[in-house]
Amino acid sequence: MDLKKPLTFDEQLDKLIVHGMIVADREKAKDILKRVNYYRFTGYALQFRQEPSGSNYIEGTTFETVYHLYKVDEILRDTFRRYIEKAEVYYRTQIAYGFSIAKCTEAPYDQHYDENNFYNKKGYKEVMENFSREKNYYKDSLIVKHHKIKYSSRMPLWVIVELMSFSNMSKLYSSMYYSEKDAIARMVGVGKDTLENHLHCLSVLRNKCAHAARMYNTDFNPPAKFTTSFLKKHPEIKNNSLFAYTLVLLKRLPDESSKKSLIQTVEAVIDEYRDDIDLNLIGFPEKYLEIMENNL
Repeated sequence: MDLKKPLTFDEQLDKLIVHGMIVADREKAKDILKRVNYYRFTGYALQFRQEPSGSNYIEGTTFETVYHLYKVDEILRDTFRRYIEKAEVYYRTQIAYGFSIAKCTEAPYDQHYDENNFYNKKGYKEVMENFSREKNYYKDSLIVKHHKIKYSSRMPLWVIVELMSFSNMSKLYSSMYYSEKDAIARMVGVGKDTLENHLHCLSVLRNKCAHAARMYNTDFNPPAKFTTSFLKKHPEIKNNSLFAYTLVLLKRLPDESSKKSLIQTVEAVIDEYRDDIDLNLIGFPEKYLEIMENNL
């Protein structure tokens, strides 16, 4: 079967119009398609299709509305990226400190290189294999050169976590024995299973933001973990939604000022585009602001 024929920007716009999308300003719309891939753009129009597998849009669907949904996603990705960085730096510190103080207690203080100090040995091996590739990205850095010359490329864990991807660091925590997981989780005031899940969720959210992936009208995996009492109090929260992942980020931020700032930014975006956003498609309950403020 032949692939679809490539279309000019004018032909892409004509195709949207044929399928029922209203375009008020053709030149402006064409300029947007020059900047935003047609395939990416139409992902934000899925909710407006007459049939899930069809191409025609429901009556009244406008190009401007679809573009607004794209803008919401873009702004939220940029916002989350900034706050994930704060959480990332914090948890790199906690994980390196918690494990090192517990395990790296005898010379040469390199017990983090011993798979026997990890419960999930297969997972640990994968982490270190990934780190070998990640470290290669920084081969010209002074840090890597220094440890290569002086320590035969071995590094303390607190150096390793600064070079490791957030996803790989999440897997490192997941590979630890319960004793180390508990110690680190207690340092940040949460249970080990919840922290493991939240680190995984944040790594997924980070990757989506870094790769400009669509978050609107998208299910997230893994589902976010919350306490039983919280879920009973808020049965309207879907734990595989963008709102659930927003709550995870909020809960894992290390300081109250960052949490308040995140809430204010999210509120401002939703207020600006409230006429276009379907809150259900991002899992935001009507009282989302109250729920977020109660989780500072």
